[in-house]
Amino acid sequence: MENVSDENNIKLMAFQDIGSNKYMYYFLALIVYLLIILFNCSIIIVIFLDKGLHEPMYIFLCNLLLSELVGSSSFYIKFLFDIQTDMQVISLPACFIQISLITLYISVEISILMVMAHDRYIAIHFPLHYISLISTRKVQIFIFVAWMYSLFVVTTGTSLTACLPLCGKQIRSLYCSNWEFVKLSCKNTNNNNIFGYLVMCSFFIPFIFILYSYIKILRVCWNLSKSHKFKAFQTCVPHLVTLLLFATSLQYEIMDSRLNLKREINAITLFASLEFLTVPPLLNPLIYGIILPGIRKRFIYIISSKIK
Repeated sequence: MENVSDENNIKLMAFQDIGSNKYMYYFLALIVYLLIILFNCSIIIVIFLDKGLHEPMYIFLCNLLLSELVGSSSFYIKFLFDIQTDMQVISLPACFIQISLITLYISVEISILMVMAHDRYIAIHFPLHYISLISTRKVQIFIFVAWMYSLFVVTTGTSLTACLPLCGKQIRSLYCSNWEFVKLSCKNTNNNNIFGYLVMCSFFIPFIFILYSYIKILRVCWNLSKSHKFKAFQTCVPHLVTLLLFATSLQYEIMDSRLNLKREINAITLFASLEFLTVPPLLNPLIYGIILPGIRKRFIYIISSKIK
């Protein structure tokens, strides 16, 4: 007879292929997670403390980095604990929490990237009217809508998934994802499929809007003077790199899960499946910290004052 405790647990099968290298993966994951916390928190704290950086672009950036902390933490905290044990399981409540936080991260990231693209579009197309078009009130509304819409997606999607009866208790992954959990169900999952495709479409629309905004921005920049062109590109490049990193990594994870690819689990495929939880949170604060002059100058000032 199956243990009662086992009935409320999901087994994460990807750990079976890590083998004797698990301690190496543990220290590598620990270093990466500590760097993610250090980089993201440093940017957020600098923006929060420096009133000169209390501008829409930097406020949006804070929310972007905050969502990345939520997403990466939802995976790494559990992973660092699991990798030290012989049997990697997760309780159903913890699984739903992880699903919710990862979904929240994805939705907020896409929403904020769209808002940031709109912000750059207004700043470059209508610089004289920027203050009136992107007011403090509008910034608050944009951020509120981004988080509220994301919470709606999380609440609805998780509620639909929680109603499904399970025919299996094994997920071939390092973490709980919504679609991997849905595939365990022995009931018709049409409602989950329809909602999932609607959410994916709602995510696809912001990417189209972002690409359209930057195409218009590049057209304007082409006709600017050399100094203005450099300044415009300097503020747009971080957003484009961030979008590219996040879109490519997320696309792999969606295709891999939705198409149910039969692939051998190894170090390369494990990293690929974790790319959207690792690469954007690790590199985005570095990209913004190096390229954006306001943040870069603030960090240089802090470092030079410490040396003196």
